[in-house]
Amino acid sequence: MVLIILLILSQDASFNASIHKLILPSVPCINMSKMRDVYLHTNCLAALANMAPHVHRLSSYASQCLVSLFDLLSRKYAKLAELKNDKMQINDSELKDDDKLPEDTSAELHIYTDFLRIVMEILNAILTYALPRNPEVIYAIMHRQEVFQPFRNHPRFNELLENIFSVLDFFNSRMDAQKLDGEWSVEKVLQVINTNCRFWRGDGMKMFTQLRFTCEQESHPEEFFIPYVWQLLISCSGFRFNPSSINLFPVELPVEISTLMHLFPKYLEFMVH
Repeated sequence: MVLIILLILSQDASFNASIHKLILPSVPCINMSKMRDVYLHTNCLAALANMAPHVHRLSSYASQCLVSLFDLLSRKYAKLAELKNDKMQINDSELKDDDKLPEDTSAELHIYTDFLRIVMEILNAILTYALPRNPEVIYAIMHRQEVFQPFRNHPRFNELLENIFSVLDFFNSRMDAQKLDGEWSVEKVLQVINTNCRFWRGDGMKMFTQLRFTCEQESHPEEFFIPYVWQLLISCSGFRFNPSSINLFPVELPVEISTLMHLFPKYLEFMVH
């Protein structure tokens, strides 16, 4: 439900413009790399893609996470592509749990191909429509530019990567032109990026149609929402209903705690903890 709400909000231009004016002191990190939930990842990427053209002053942490996400997806994609192309026969028992071969390698490879393309679309949207406002994104791409090289001539990704490499060529040349005493630091690199953002004109950049992900309603949404809303009402409102009379969704009949404590004290203690 939260993902659906975020996706709907991300379709609104005024929301995207105002949300980037907020500065959060900290953001809890959620590691979803081990979760194999296509719906979850697709909706998260869809919301990011809708918001990408409006990104303003993305933090260094968020910028690095975005590039790291591309790296993570690219390594998984490369592994699946190798398995498919070479038709390797590997005994599952010899692999670690995280490296188990999927039942349908081709289907999973297709999923990761779509994920990679969406991340490239997100980066493209930021660089095309919001580059001067996001020096940290430029720094993150420059810092990890080697992760984009393997896909430069890929037929599914090369047109998107052309824009990324146009940005890299521009700022790399500005870096090479700098006469520097001593070693480069993060602050010095960002200073060069900020200075040259003012001279960026976007020459040679291809303009792609902005991605617009929408939330499609099922043909009979009431089959989910009516039981869902009533379940929330019963569990949170404090109103009393006779559980044995509810047929809309399954309800566990309440049991007196005193009875449970008397009959199953150890079991109840385990359940509470």
